[in-house]
Amino acid sequence: MEKLVTIERMLRRQQWTELQDYLRRLDRTDLNWLFLRMDDADFILVFRLLEKNTALDLFESMDAEQQARLITRMGDPESLRLIEELDPDDRARIFEELPAKVAKRILADMSPGAVASLNLLLGYPDGSAGRSMTPRYLAVTEDETVGEVLAGLHATVLRPDEMEMIYVIGPGRIYRGHLRLGCLLKAGPDQRMGELASAPDLFVRTTDPRMRAASLIQEYDLTAIAVVDSEGRLVGSVTFDDAMDVIEEEGTEDFHKLGSVRDLGINFREASVGLMYRKRFPWLLVLILVNIVSGSGIAFFEETITAAFALVMFLPLLIDSGGNAGSQSATLVIRSMATGDVQLKDWLALITKEISVAVAIGLTLGVAVSLVGFWRGGAEIGVIVALSMIAVVLVGSLIGLSLPFLLTRLNLDPATASAPLVTSIADITGVLIYFSIASWYLGLW
Repeated sequence: MEKLVTIERMLRRQQWTELQDYLRRLDRTDLNWLFLRMDDADFILVFRLLEKNTALDLFESMDAEQQARLITRMGDPESLRLIEELDPDDRARIFEELPAKVAKRILADMSPGAVASLNLLLGYPDGSAGRSMTPRYLAVTEDETVGEVLAGLHATVLRPDEMEMIYVIGPGRIYRGHLRLGCLLKAGPDQRMGELASAPDLFVRTTDPRMRAASLIQEYDLTAIAVVDSEGRLVGSVTFDDAMDVIEEEGTEDFHKLGSVRDLGINFREASVGLMYRKRFPWLLVLILVNIVSGSGIAFFEETITAAFALVMFLPLLIDSGGNAGSQSATLVIRSMATGDVQLKDWLALITKEISVAVAIGLTLGVAVSLVGFWRGGAEIGVIVALSMIAVVLVGSLIGLSLPFLLTRLNLDPATASAPLVTSIADITGVLIYFSIASWYLGLW
């Protein structure tokens, strides 16, 4: 806070030289902190006083939404300078966030090559590997020799980090495989690239989900992975750093859904009370409406509760057990789906396994809770709560396992089968199961 007060005081007094010196002593974390708290107009002035490299470093560290916010308030020449320093895939992410008028003005001043690469990326579906790829990669033909490729590396405009993975192509740019730069350095100068290329089947298509590219990079420990079109022609590359960004974004999104919270869009620490309210309230309201059904179920079994009031004591224990079992199953399935370990076709096999696991857990918990039931309510209550525990754990587990598969079948995100949603559905079924078993066992039906 002291830094913010100092900078605002210098801005009011127009102490530009002193402010520039002060900014040199701040690191990127401080500057990001200021960006989140300062008025846009004031921060533009601060940003313009930063050294060029510092300003570019700060800009690259921002997410696309923050970059778009900054560019919208800056003049076109300054915006163009910042955007031109970014990789093509990063440019595409910014243009998704920019207002149409601002984007049109900047596009008019960009080079034809930059505009072409931008249009190429934005032409692919949102969330696809094509949208996340970069057209900056090193590709060589299968007939070139190692010596020819090494001689050409000195003249390339690519950065060193963009040359770590070398893609090999055949006639018509058909993808033939890849090799790392280190392999090239160890090979003989007369060897042909086609002989060195490996894993010709390791690639993603432009229409594949971007998460598939990230998963393959992580699984095979790659620095980048090739992106091909529908005819197998090499068109781009998804790099390791972009893959990690995808994994972080997808993981954050799934965590929000698992907690029934909408994406905040900014750092949690910086979120206002109003924003937190808007993001959390809708799902909680939905869950309240769902749980009203549970309350109605309890009211329906009023006669059963009156006949054996001791049943009420075990109600929270039983329905919580069903909800917890369901949440465990849902979490395991959603995570396995995200990593590609589980697919829609695996549902039947997993259901069979889950029934066995749930019955074993239910029997163990049933024995434990029956002892308490015998002690607090007698033999009848002990039997009822034991049977109910087995049933609610089994049903809750099957709900937690099946709901992600159902949502996937409906082309919805399985992470929507969040723990609170699974728990609420399991609560309703738990109430119905518990009091139905009690009514049957006590002869009230």
